[in-house]
Order: sequence, then structure tokens, then C-alpha cells
Amino acid sequence: MVWDIAILTSPRNGRRTSDMQEDTNLSYFHGALMDQDADAMLQNEGDFLIQSRHSSTAIRQRMVIAIRTKDSIKRIDIRRNENGVRLGGKTFPNLKKMVEYYSKEPIVLQGGEELLLKKAVPKGKFQLVHSDVRLLKKIGSGAYGTVYRGQLIRENNRTIAVKRIDSEGTDEQALAEMMKEARVMQLNDHKHIVKFFGFIVDRMPYLLVMEYCDGGSVEDKLRAHPKRITIPMRVDMSTQGSYGLEYLHSRDCIHRDIATRNCLIDKGIVKLADFGMCRATNVYKIDLSKPLNVRWLAPEVWRNGETRYNTDIYAYGVLLWEMFEIPYNSPYAEWKAYTVKQKVMGGYRMPPPRAMPEEMVAVMELAWNHDPEKRPDATGLRKLLEEVNKKYCSDDEQSKTKSVLKSRA
Repeated sequence: MVWDIAILTSPRNGRRTSDMQEDTNLSYFHGALMDQDADAMLQNEGDFLIQSRHSSTAIRQRMVIAIRTKDSIKRIDIRRNENGVRLGGKTFPNLKKMVEYYSKEPIVLQGGEELLLKKAVPKGKFQLVHSDVRLLKKIGSGAYGTVYRGQLIRENNRTIAVKRIDSEGTDEQALAEMMKEARVMQLNDHKHIVKFFGFIVDRMPYLLVMEYCDGGSVEDKLRAHPKRITIPMRVDMSTQGSYGLEYLHSRDCIHRDIATRNCLIDKGIVKLADFGMCRATNVYKIDLSKPLNVRWLAPEVWRNGETRYNTDIYAYGVLLWEMFEIPYNSPYAEWKAYTVKQKVMGGYRMPPPRAMPEEMVAVMELAWNHDPEKRPDATGLRKLLEEVNKKYCSDDEQSKTKSVLKSRA
């Protein structure tokens, strides 16, 4: 089944749908790109682009033209009527004609200020449009949104995952949350990080487009194949994930949601995924009153409200526990979140799974050190795991790991 993403802006104002589509296809039409992202693209005086202001409840889609002046960035409303678009007291059949005119004649603002359009700023590398993708099948949903398997038409129908951000708040809040994730994902390009292709904001719904990982999540694999996934395979999977974390930290990003559910598998390769909570900073304050991934949360966060690189390391220690708990079970499964918080703050840690090798127990306990400064950094963690991997996982075992992870059964 092919999912059709219908145009949500209705031509009730009299304009033909073809005219509206022509507007959105312009290289300098950036859709609902947020102001902070648009401003970064407007570098020189006279640079301009067109943005839209979407709402699922609005009959009309608002548009503004953003222009870099000598001292600031001006945003001017573009009015729509039955004859086309209106700006500066003049009406034009479409945006293209409007831009052509004001590239020769200045826009005169109230007060007499004149603005001439000099250079149209095109969409960036990661700005896609709805016509670039085709949705085929819904494959997951949750608090974060809904994920579909689809095709990236502009890349020979490459199979992709498309994430629609769902928000309990306004459309603007949903867009803001999505763009936080998009900004971080644009920074990363690594074998053990899910590849990012772009974001779509030309119209609603807003979408993120990324690599499709055909093996599902590590957690799902652990649940489905408790016996088939051997101890050497679990050691190798643990090591693979650390490469992604090391890279992420080298790019000055904190993931903030490390867990086996957020590690995906593609062609036997383990990749870090789900960057909805990831932030491009070395310290990020959180609101402790909001729901958190409590079972993976380092104890000091409850005291200072700060997530850092070493809180990711603590969470990776919990991930290691998940890897070797056979059959799979959630961390602290028998306790409610409040009890987990109190116990962990008091110094309690789960006993190691019976299947976990001693060397891996030592790594996990280092990652769980109550003093965050005594935990290894991501590079140190990766090196420790590599040493364990050398002992337990030969080249032949690594091949077996990939073979098992590739299977969909």
C-alpha cells in the first residue's frame, strides 16, 4: 500500500492548486523552515528566501519573505488573494513574478526604507520536499511519532525510514522538536550512526528522512533470539555500538537516550539511532519534572539536572546489562520508576547478568561508577570493549554475528 501525503493547504482562496505547487517548487521557497535556521543561511545584504507559516487548523498558509539588510533580517508578510500574491502594494500572479519584479525595483516599507532582492538563497543539502519521498508501510509508532518505510525517489527509490513527529502541543512545537533532531543529525556521518537524508517542511506533515535499517532494533533481536545470539555475538554488538557513541561525543553531541531499543541493525551492523533527545553541547540541563528514561539515568542527574558525556557512559553501562540479560528483560523491571531513582541515587546497581563475562562485568561497573569523573570517556570505553572483543570474538565469530543480525526471522 502506498500512503498518499495529501496537500494540506486548501486553495479555498481562489488560487489554482497548480499555482500553489509552482510556488512551493521554487528553489528559494523554504516552507516552514524555522527562523533560526533561515537566518543562518542569509549571509549578505540582499540575500532572501521565502518561508511559510503552517497550521493544521488554518484555511490559508501564511508566507513571509526574509531579507538580510545591512543591520538585521526583515520579514514581510506576503498576502494572498484571488489574483495571486501581494507585496509592497502590488499584486503578482505568483511568487516567481513577484521576485523578478523586486529584483529590479525595491520594496518600499512604511517609513521609506527600500529593500532590493539581490540573491535568492536555495534550499540546503538536507532540505527535501514531499514529492521526494513515497511512503509504503507504517512500521512503528510511539510517543516520539510515527515511522514509515518508504522510498527516496530522488535516489533511485532507495528504501528509507520516514519519521513524522507527533506532538501533544501546537504545530509550532512539533516543528521545533523535529528541527532539534534534524540539526543534530546533520552533523553526523558514520558507519555506526543511522544516516540522515534530510527533513521536509514544505508543507504539513513535517517529516524526517533517514536510513532504513532492515534488522530492527537490538532490543527486539535480543527478545526474539535469546539462544541464537551467542555470548561472543553479544560482546561484538556491544563493541559496535561504542564506535557510534565515540563518534557522537567527538562531534560534541550528547545522545541522552542510550539503550538497546535505540540501537538499530542494518546488514549486520549496529547503529545508534533516535536522536530526538540528542543535543549538540557538552552539558544540557533537563526538566526533572518531565518523564525521563529513568532506568538508564545516571544518579547525579537527579541532583544537578545536568546531562553530560559521562551520563551517556552510565547509560551505556545499562545497555551492556541489557545485552547479557537472558532472556531479555528491562532494567530494574520489578521496580517502579520512583524506586529505581531512590535506589540508584543511594548507590545500588543491578547485579550482573549470569551470562555476562567477567571482563564485561568490569567494564559495566566502570561505566556505573557513582563518581562521574571516574567513568571512562567514550574512547576509553571503546578501547576496553575492543579488548574484550578480541578475546571472545574472532573474525569468524564476527561474521556469524553479522549473519544472525542480517536475518529477519
